[in-house]
Amino acid sequence: MPGDAILTKPNRPKLIGGITVRTVTGCGKMYVQLNWLDGQLFEVFATLGKGGGCAVCQSEALTRSITLGLKYGVPVDEYVRQVRGIRCPEPRMFPKEDATLSCPDALSHVLEQYGSLSIEDVVKLLLGMNGAAGNGTEIVVGVGAGESDLTEEEAAAEVERLRAARDAEGL
Repeated sequence: MPGDAILTKPNRPKLIGGITVRTVTGCGKMYVQLNWLDGQLFEVFATLGKGGGCAVCQSEALTRSITLGLKYGVPVDEYVRQVRGIRCPEPRMFPKEDATLSCPDALSHVLEQYGSLSIEDVVKLLLGMNGAAGNGTEIVVGVGAGESDLTEEEAAAEVERLRAARDAEGL
């Protein structure tokens, strides 16, 4: 249609950084990898502890779709709203505060809690939080390199500044 904007999908750099959140579903443990690029959530992967099966391929299809939408600018809250509350025959109902109705529901909880973090908050996680995050989840952090205008010295100075800020805040 005339006047419609043409969307372009950004290319994925060779290295990218993010966090992995472990949560428990009726299908077992699920590891959700969230990666950021240029300050925005860029891609999502989910791996179930069990190999093969319908749940695994459905989780892969769902996270591929979410990643594609994120690359075209769909807000993460849209995905949370769409998949929250989907039920499967084997929900994880106990403990109540950690209840998940399905793998997509568990993914929505992870996206809601971590998907809208700013890059500064992600860096704080990378610098100071490796372990329990409450609500039955565990965060494992990793770092990679996206595109950056910082020199190696500037990046090292920024890491030191963030560490000093973390220590000053008692994080």
